[in-house]
Amino acid sequence: MLLELRSVVDRVLAAPDRSSRGAQPPIRLSQNEMPWAPADVIVAAMTEAARNAHRYPDYHRTAARAAVAEAMGLDAGRIAIDNGSGTLLHALARLVCEPGVHGVRPAPSFEAYAAALSLAGAESTEVGLDANGAMDLDAMLAAVGPETRIVYLCNPNNPTGGFRGVEDIRDFLKSVPSSVLVVVDEAYREFVSAEPLDATVGLLDEFENLVLLRTLSKAHGLAGIRVGYAAAAPRIAEALRRTSVGFALNSVAEAAVIAALSAEGLAVAKERTAVIVSERARVEAALKAANVAYVPSQANFLFLPGDAADLLSRLEARGVLARPFPKAGGARVTIGLPEENDAVLAALV
Repeated sequence: MLLELRSVVDRVLAAPDRSSRGAQPPIRLSQNEMPWAPADVIVAAMTEAARNAHRYPDYHRTAARAAVAEAMGLDAGRIAIDNGSGTLLHALARLVCEPGVHGVRPAPSFEAYAAALSLAGAESTEVGLDANGAMDLDAMLAAVGPETRIVYLCNPNNPTGGFRGVEDIRDFLKSVPSSVLVVVDEAYREFVSAEPLDATVGLLDEFENLVLLRTLSKAHGLAGIRVGYAAAAPRIAEALRRTSVGFALNSVAEAAVIAALSAEGLAVAKERTAVIVSERARVEAALKAANVAYVPSQANFLFLPGDAADLLSRLEARGVLARPFPKAGGARVTIGLPEENDAVLAALV
């Protein structure tokens, strides 16, 4: 065994050192991440929190919830915050679902909806998108039945970037039975240019069965920290808080939330999302001029219809990593820095 181990080590040491070749790292546009590190104010807050990591975080997440509430113009009693918005969408399924009940979800869309319903024991109906890559709200409404307990909407939709405006969401909520929980996943809300950021917040006063989910992973560049929050009726928010795992929001994450939603943190996020939105428009215009197919987007990515393998091969030839969606008939590419987007255009145009 020792001789075999030495043989393996010898082969590794004898192999060429690829790290010395100076190869450029790939352009990572496959995960819908922001291209910048977190804002300095966030890094400073997280660093300070790390110095006190020997202490437990706030069990009730009071300061973090207050920061979210102030940013949204809501009472803190309406806010639940947890380890990523994915954790919250799973928690909502567990709150209202059990074997024998039913949920409705869009497709293609965020894969976690199907997983959340399945793990909660519920059956689910998958509803296709409209011609613009957005929620087909009429079809989703038709899929709601007597056993339906929850409907997931992804707006803007991932992976297509299609978007439905606030009036469409309001009309849908008016038509859905009040016994059905409607979860609007707004992970990419900060990149929407079609209407104001807070356009949907007022719906919470009209509909007790509405939950808005948002994240700090995207616009604030905190994908690796895992923070998401829900805004809902006080009874729903309280139920989420009571059923959450204790200390799931660690102290470094809590510090990141408070700093990200400070005046300085919000200003940085606004500036950075404006760059992404501008770059999105530039890339779309270039693709349109070259007659390259794409789905107009309100998120920080574009969906490219076509053969997924061919699209990935062309992008990889320019050093670009994208996300294939073979069943949806295409690939998704994140909007990055200008020079990264130029590589995408060089591959496609």
